[in-house]
Amino acid sequence: MDTSSESLKFELTPYSISIKKELPKAGLRGDVGDFGSVTVERCPIYRPLEKGMDTVRLSGPAFPEASFRGKRRSGRPSLFKAELTIDGRPAELRFNARALRKKDRALRVAYEGREYVYSVEDLGRVRVLEREGVRVTMEPGQYIPPAGTISAGSATGPVDAVDLAIAIVLEEVDTDVLTLGGAALSSPFALMQHFSDKSE
Repeated sequence: MDTSSESLKFELTPYSISIKKELPKAGLRGDVGDFGSVTVERCPIYRPLEKGMDTVRLSGPAFPEASFRGKRRSGRPSLFKAELTIDGRPAELRFNARALRKKDRALRVAYEGREYVYSVEDLGRVRVLEREGVRVTMEPGQYIPPAGTISAGSATGPVDAVDLAIAIVLEEVDTDVLTLGGAALSSPFALMQHFSDKSE
């Protein structure tokens, strides 16, 4: 079976759970082709003990456990002070929020010898994760009340569980800063971050 020319298509549905005496949970879940089920989970409420940080976790039987932690912004972790861990090992994250050219604003992810470029296109609607020979695209799909808008994913090339885990966990992260409008809007935010970092 030649996987290099194949295209994988999948859909992730938003969900939220509130159980008394437990923290609420929200995120995405669905089946990703032969990789099977995956769940991305975060806590939608602000937790003072987290010191303004938020975490998203991805899990699934065929997936490495992935966790993304960053400064909370618009109810999700953002790329500020961000950390991405896959299978207990940290990935290196780099991006330039002040860059004007789209390719310079992309998030670069280095993990276990792989180099990824994550970019946001079409006014933030389409999100693309690429490494050599592999491309995973996530975009808004159908709107299903009351859950919300489905995330429609597609992957080309010899994609594996790590590629998918990175692309999918980032669906629950505020990546607006990678768009030009988001970069302009986040400049005051970035400045505030800079001063709050200095005062810590």
